[in-house]
Amino acid sequence: MFKDIQKKLLLKYPLLWNTKFVPMVAIGLLLHLIFFGLGYLDGTIDFSNRNNLDIEVTCILFGVLLVIIIIILWLVNYFKNNSLKSFYSKSKYSLFYEWLQIFVVSTLLITFYLPFSVGKQLHQRSYYSLEETTNRCKTIATADMFIDGSFGETEIDSLASRLIDSLGNKLVKNEISENYETQERAYETQATMAYAYKNHIIFNGKKYDQFSLVNRNTFEFTVISRELDSLNKIQVQNWLHQDNQAEVKKLMDNYLSLIREHDLATNLNMDKWFEIVYKAPEFDKFLYIQPYLKQYETDESYNNYEMASKIGYDDRKYSKYFVQQDVLKDKYDTVSEAHTDPFFNIEMILGFLYGAFGLSILIFSFRVTSGKSWLIAVVTTGVINIVYGIFTAITGLGDIYAYLILFTILGIIFYFFLIYFNKKNLQLSRIALNLFLWSFIGIIPLIYFIIQEHYLRGENRYDYNYTSPEYEWMREHIIHMFSLNFIFAILTLFFLSKIIRNWKGISED
Repeated sequence: MFKDIQKKLLLKYPLLWNTKFVPMVAIGLLLHLIFFGLGYLDGTIDFSNRNNLDIEVTCILFGVLLVIIIIILWLVNYFKNNSLKSFYSKSKYSLFYEWLQIFVVSTLLITFYLPFSVGKQLHQRSYYSLEETTNRCKTIATADMFIDGSFGETEIDSLASRLIDSLGNKLVKNEISENYETQERAYETQATMAYAYKNHIIFNGKKYDQFSLVNRNTFEFTVISRELDSLNKIQVQNWLHQDNQAEVKKLMDNYLSLIREHDLATNLNMDKWFEIVYKAPEFDKFLYIQPYLKQYETDESYNNYEMASKIGYDDRKYSKYFVQQDVLKDKYDTVSEAHTDPFFNIEMILGFLYGAFGLSILIFSFRVTSGKSWLIAVVTTGVINIVYGIFTAITGLGDIYAYLILFTILGIIFYFFLIYFNKKNLQLSRIALNLFLWSFIGIIPLIYFIIQEHYLRGENRYDYNYTSPEYEWMREHIIHMFSLNFIFAILTLFFLSKIIRNWKGISED
């Protein structure tokens, strides 16, 4: 079938035939389909096991190897016939169309990870709807207050802080000297002693110990916003404060239902859990529930739990009861992130586009010049970067490298056009053209970062805590700069392709 298509293309659209565009697009789409399936397989979640299926690294390595082989086979067939030598193109923008085809094929080949990522995320989303995931995550997050959740910070004790601050001031005054480092240590000491925290919290007008269940934190899932997370915590705190045992038991029962649904291990039942944890009205004499099973431990954390149960922690002990809370959190955290993470982000897309652009330019430059000049340009590029790198290291001026590279690129472009308009010395212009094609896309980013560095501190360049508004603005718009630069690069190639076509007509002598 492909042979028949290629014959028709040779007669009607020789440029498409020459680039092997149709079969390469078909191969690229097939590659995307295969990796979408592999990604979907990698998105499998085993809720009863600690580890998910993880074939991502293997697939990426396999994909890279496969793409390299495909590109080599493609180039071997593509370089067999050079339209610039065998049948000179008549269209003044035919070289641009040829590069565009190379770019499309390069993009399809190097972006195999994108369908892999989409397939993986789609499978992870498919387990539960967004609403169901949110409800389940809420149960797991709030139940963590009765298992092994962390404790919230208490308020700052203003009176104790003033006393400590006063002592810190005296320490600083006593340690002030002409030695700058001694002063710095004294001020750091004062900063670390600046605040003292209360050993209790006040909730709805009632005082609770800082290690009370009322001061427990919930587990955070991305599918639950910070505002909703705070409201969920306050809801449970109100249950405890109002001694609403029915709602607490309902929460525990819902949580244990999830444990049973996913065949996770526990020796808890709702009545026993409630008995050892719910110690009204102060809620400070409860026992900790161990969130891990010993046979799942791969490090020394379980021994830490055993030690904690022997010596106690904040006058509390771990009970003999456990639940596979870590596995449940990990699996639902994966589902939660699948629902909240975007399929693509602009940084990733730009990264692949620039990668495809670089590969297509390397192939295109080899196509329009010669293998010898292409290799000389590669060596020249390496030598220039090594020399400039050594010079920058010797001078100690971090910005000098960017200036040197920028002026070198501008010099190469000037030299190429000087040869082009004078219509002589084609051999040296081949090397200059290669360097021109490889580097012109870096002009705008180099200028942008040089200006950004200039605005880093502005007039207060010796104040290392100050950054100018111009610098902050430029830092916030780096993505926009790279996006516009990519568009500019394509437009530049559009007009440059006509110049290259005319340049090929310059005499060798």
